[in-house]
Amino acid sequence: MADGSSPEPAITRDTPGGDMIETETFSTDGAPHERRARMFQEKMDALFSMDLAVQTTNQQPLRTSMSAYSSNRLHFAALRFSPHSTSYVRKPPQQASRLLVTLQKEGIATVAQEGRESRVTAGDIFVLDPTRPFHIETGDIRTHSVYLPRDRMRQLVPNIDDLTAMTIPGYGGPGAMFRAVMDELFDMVPQLTDDTADRIADLIPSVLATALTALDRSDTMMQSRLRQFHRERVSQYIQDHLSDPALDVNMIATATNLSARYLYQLFDDETVTLMKSVWNRRLENCRRELGSAALRSRTIGEIAYSWGFSDVAHFSRAFRERYQVSPREFRKQSQAPDA
Repeated sequence: MADGSSPEPAITRDTPGGDMIETETFSTDGAPHERRARMFQEKMDALFSMDLAVQTTNQQPLRTSMSAYSSNRLHFAALRFSPHSTSYVRKPPQQASRLLVTLQKEGIATVAQEGRESRVTAGDIFVLDPTRPFHIETGDIRTHSVYLPRDRMRQLVPNIDDLTAMTIPGYGGPGAMFRAVMDELFDMVPQLTDDTADRIADLIPSVLATALTALDRSDTMMQSRLRQFHRERVSQYIQDHLSDPALDVNMIATATNLSARYLYQLFDDETVTLMKSVWNRRLENCRRELGSAALRSRTIGEIAYSWGFSDVAHFSRAFRERYQVSPREFRKQSQAPDA
């Protein structure tokens, strides 16, 4: 350009007269390679209140295009991507946050959330909650997505949080019905009015709920095994990091790629909370070492610090509360010679 500025992505907004739905197109073609991912992220946040982290998975610049459509109550988009990954950005949840529901039109993707991971191919459908940790990895793909109110979907499918990132087959059963509705929706875009779009907005959640309910019935046993797998994995991570004073629910969630809420759900049938069990394990390890004659040269503070306590006074109070004796007195009693 004559003034030396960088070209911007192609953006076109069509606000037709009458009562037709609003259309906006976006493409990274012509934009600087290093800015493409950020531009797409900003566009998704502006249109759908979705704050995403996007990056390429090969050495080629990101290529993406989007046609976004909106009425008063229905928001949907057709997207194309070159190989890339998309993941969660931690931020306060939006007051009117939405679930992402995607029909895979072309290409293959791997989607993951709350420990579930699925491979989706053309014709498959999946649901994601963009306000909780997730990850998508794709090749060249084309998708049709609709953004549905979370509260409405929870009314229809109370356990929908347990069904995200799972493949819903779109070529048979209730999944085929949802795919047909999505295909018809995008086919009728040129003639779609606000009023019709709003009526479809009433229909789509119910059709999706039918597909999710069928998926839930077929997946109960697998989910039980998956829950046990994650419990064991989390427990092992806690055991390996007990000595780290920074160990908390957020640290565990980040390391295991699970949300804090899901971690609490994993252990909600225990008699103590997740973090209470962490402190109990630390106290038990300290108790064992305080009673060991081989470790009598180590001070009480050194033992406490080595198991993740950062304050000796706090350790002493917690020890006395659990064992009804101070650490010093316990050590004295356990290492006293036999009478």
